[in-house]
Amino acid sequence: MRLYSPEWEAIRDFEYVPRCKDVQFDLVGSEIPADHGYSLYAALADRLPWLAGTAGAGIHPIHGAPTGRNDNLVINRRVKLVLRVPVERLDDVHRLVGTHIDSGAGELAIGAAKDRQLLPFAHLYSPLVVFDSDDEVEFLAAARAELEKMAVQCGMIPGKRRKMRLPGGEVWGYSLMLHDVGQEQSLRVQEQGLGHHRAYGCGLFVPHKSIKEVAAG
Repeated sequence: MRLYSPEWEAIRDFEYVPRCKDVQFDLVGSEIPADHGYSLYAALADRLPWLAGTAGAGIHPIHGAPTGRNDNLVINRRVKLVLRVPVERLDDVHRLVGTHIDSGAGELAIGAAKDRQLLPFAHLYSPLVVFDSDDEVEFLAAARAELEKMAVQCGMIPGKRRKMRLPGGEVWGYSLMLHDVGQEQSLRVQEQGLGHHRAYGCGLFVPHKSIKEVAAG
């Protein structure tokens, strides 16, 4: 029996033809660098050379607990590898099953895959969005301008300023919550993302049930 959820009740009858889906893979290994955006992309790009140049494609940040002894995260059975890809690339990305990669902290085995449909929640969250400026006012102006180009009207709440290491140096951005997003607009944002470096995990949005946590992260 499904517990009552106002968010689910609001979207359960919404129908659309998906342009992108999330593909979730089991992941077996010990650790992954906490700052793994580029290194994870580089490890996967050898097997998915189309990834960086494909609109709508990206790699979600991997969430794990800090090891407490280095700058890595622990990989356990709950930790998943998730890629967002256009539906026409689903067969290609499923070829990752059974392969091995190394993103800088030891070998990782990629296991079984599940396709996940994007859900049109009214609250969306991305842990890191990057534009050309790391000034918060300019960052919000750039985010607003990009949303307007997508015909998306919603509220925005920036969170912590964060950085990612790339081969050319560090890039800075903010976590970002979008709230009161319409259903079609929600899917548009999830399919297109915001800002730069989608392949490295930046600007990918996922449904969020509350706007309360963004201030903490």
